[in-house]
Amino acid sequence: MVLSCEEYRDQQQLLALKKRLSENKLDPEEREEIERLIQDMEIKLKM
Repeated sequence: MVLSCEEYRDQQQLLALKKRLSENKLDPEEREEIERLIQDMEIKLKM
């Protein structure tokens, strides 16, 4: 599977967001924002 630079960057951003979401130090608003960003990235990447 060949990825463009943009697709690779988006996948890395998604991984970073998921890692950040796993941290227990997030306040509820920040957690909601990260979850929304993850959903948007998954839709963009068709996951």
